[in-house]
Formats: sequence, C-alpha cells, structure tokens
Amino acid sequence: MKEDEEKIACHVCKKMIPKSAAIHAEGKEYVLHFCNTACLDYWKKHKDEKSED
Repeated sequence: MKEDEEKIACHVCKKMIPKSAAIHAEGKEYVLHFCNTACLDYWKKHKDEKSED
C-alpha cells in the first residue's frame, strides 16, 4: 500500500481503509464505504430494521 493512497473511514466501524480496497453501497445521492462484508451486512440489516419502523 502506498503511503499517499487516499484513505476513508468504514461507514460502520470507522476503521480507516484505502479507498481502493473499500466495498461500496450506492444509493441515489450517496456512496457508503465498508471495510469488509461483515460491516456491509451489518449496515444492510440495520438499514432494513429502521425502514420497518
């Protein structure tokens, strides 16, 4: 990994990761970044629970 590579925070756990290694979830007006599929799955589960309220 290059030291000057852009880093971003995982949307769930806030771990700093290289942007090129992030998993993305896209919506109409946003792009969310996740460090791994566990964080992505966690977000999906909780996003769906909030929409049921």
